[in-house]
Amino acid sequence: MESLGAQWARAWMRRAAADIAARRIDLIELDRAIGDGDHGENMDRGFAAVRNGLDEGAQTPSDVLRAAATTLISTVGGAAGPLYGTA
Repeated sequence: MESLGAQWARAWMRRAAADIAARRIDLIELDRAIGDGDHGENMDRGFAAVRNGLDEGAQTPSDVLRAAATTLISTVGGAAGPLYGTA
């Protein structure tokens, strides 16, 4: 069984960033149907910042996730940043 340490959390964040980038247009189109259509751009920007800011020195999954949350709050516009950053 894979250990759920800091390295696992960093890999999970990298995967989330890649998946969001790959589905950016889909997220935009879904949001456009009910809102202003910026969700895909905002989430892609936020998770790209998370990916680029992953700290290899983080010792625990909690450290990795806390840093990701702080990054999302500061880089994702609209209501989604605080929502994802504090969930």
